[in-house]
Amino acid sequence: MRAILAMIVAVAGFALPAVAADIPSQTKDFVNNASVGNKFEIDTSELALKYAKSPEVKNFAQQMITDHTKAGDELKAALIEAKIEPSSDTLDVTHAAKYAKLRLFTTENGFDSAYADEQLKAHEDAVAKFQDFASTGPTPEVKAFAAKLLPTLQHHLAMAKDLDEKVHSKS
Repeated sequence: MRAILAMIVAVAGFALPAVAADIPSQTKDFVNNASVGNKFEIDTSELALKYAKSPEVKNFAQQMITDHTKAGDELKAALIEAKIEPSSDTLDVTHAAKYAKLRLFTTENGFDSAYADEQLKAHEDAVAKFQDFASTGPTPEVKAFAAKLLPTLQHHLAMAKDLDEKVHSKS
C-alpha cells in the first residue's frame, strides 16, 4: 500500500511541473507581477480609505479598489480560459515591505504624500509591464487581458500623476 501511495505521489509530483513547464516564463512572470501589483493597489488603497486626510486621496483610493477588484476578476477569467492556474493572492517580499512601510512608518500627516508616491510608482511600473505583454506576450488569452486593461491603467497613471502633484503642492 505504501509503495502504491509513494508511486501516486511521485507521479503527481512529476505531472505538476510538466503542466507548469508548458506555460511560457514570460507569461508566468507577467501573471505573477499583475497579481501582486493588483493586490498591492487594493491593499494600499484600503489603507488610504482609513488613514488619508484628503478627500482627493480617498476618492482616488476608492476608484483603485473598484477598478482593481474588477481587474483581478478579469485576470482570473483570462487564466481560466488559458488553462493556467491562478497564482496565489499574496504580496511578494518587495510589495509586502512597501505596504508595511506605508502602514507602519508613515506619519499621520504624511500618509497622503507617501500613498500618492507609491501609487505613481506602481502605475508607472504596471503600464510598462502591460504595454510590453500586450505587444509581445506569448499567451493569447493573457495578452488580450493585458491589452484590454492597458487603457484603464494608463488612465490610472494620469490620475496618479495628478494626485501626486496635488498632494505635494499642499505639503
